[in-house]
Amino acid sequence: MLSDSEGWYTTGIMKQFYLCEITTKDNLVHQGLYFEPSKKNKKAMLWVHGLTDNFYGDRTILETFTQYCESEGWGFASFNTRGHDVVASLTKVDPSLSKGRIHINGGAGYEMFKDCILDIDAGISFLINQGFSEIIIAGISTGANKVCYYEGTQDDHRVAGVALISPLSDVPIKQKELGKVYRATVKKVETLVAKRKADELILGYDYMPLTAARFLSLYRAGGAEDVFQYHREKSDTSVFAGIKKPLLVVLGGRDEYADRPMPDIKKFFDTHQRSSYYQSVIIPGGFHSYRGKEKEFVDAFASWIKPLWRH
Repeated sequence: MLSDSEGWYTTGIMKQFYLCEITTKDNLVHQGLYFEPSKKNKKAMLWVHGLTDNFYGDRTILETFTQYCESEGWGFASFNTRGHDVVASLTKVDPSLSKGRIHINGGAGYEMFKDCILDIDAGISFLINQGFSEIIIAGISTGANKVCYYEGTQDDHRVAGVALISPLSDVPIKQKELGKVYRATVKKVETLVAKRKADELILGYDYMPLTAARFLSLYRAGGAEDVFQYHREKSDTSVFAGIKKPLLVVLGGRDEYADRPMPDIKKFFDTHQRSSYYQSVIIPGGFHSYRGKEKEFVDAFASWIKPLWRH
C-alpha cells in the first residue's frame, strides 16, 4: 500500500459505488454511478465522460478521485450521456405508450452536441437531490467541450466550479488527418446535409459511423462544439470566456491528440480565461486519458480546489 504525504491516496482499495439512473428534461434515461462519502458535506463532483466513452470508462481515475472525495467528504457521480459509446439504444420515457417507454438511436455517432445541456443538468439535479449544494462539473476530452458549453451558456447557481480535462479541439485533429482533402471532405458532408441526409449514418468519413450533422459538429471550425479555438487565427472565445466561476484546465504533456506544442495550447486558455479563480497545469508525461498519471492528475485538482474550499 502506498500513500502520499497528505494520506488521502492509497492503491489497491476498491470503493463502493451505487448504480443509479437519471432522467433528463426531454425524458431520456441515463445509467450511472454514485459515490457517497462516510461523512459528507455540501460539496460534490459530476464527472462527464468523453467521446464514445461511458460512465465507467475512466475506472482508474474514478477510483482515484473517490479516494480523494472520501477524504474530503465529497459526493461523486458519473453518468452516461446521450453520446455514450459509438451507437447505442437510448430509453425514452413516454407515458402515452403501454410500456411507458420507447427506444431511440443514440451514441456518439447520433449525438446532437447542444443537448449536452440536458444531460449535465440532470446529473447536477441528481447530486442536489442527494443533499449536496455546491457542484463542480468536470469533463474530460469531449466532456470538457460539454461542461465548457454548459457553464459558458447557462446561468446555473448550483455550479460552484468547472474543471476542463484534456480540452482539445477535434477540428485540427481532423485537419491533420485529412490534409489537403479536409476542405473538400467538409463540403461533401455539407452537401449531404443540404440533401436532407443530416441524420443518416455515413461510413468512411471517420473511425466511427456517424451522421453527417455529427461529423460537421465535431470537425467543422466555428460550430457550437468548437469551444476551444486555439487552431484559428480569429478565434471566437465567447463561450470559454463566459466561464466566470473558478476554473481549472488540465493538459497532458504527452497528449497523443495534440497537433501543436502543449505550452502553446495552455497559453490560449491562459490568455482568454475570465474566471474569478483560475489555474492551468500540464501534467508531465501525461497522455490524453492520464493513464499511469492518475494520482498526479488528482493532485493537480486538489491543489486548485483546496484554497477555495477549506473546511
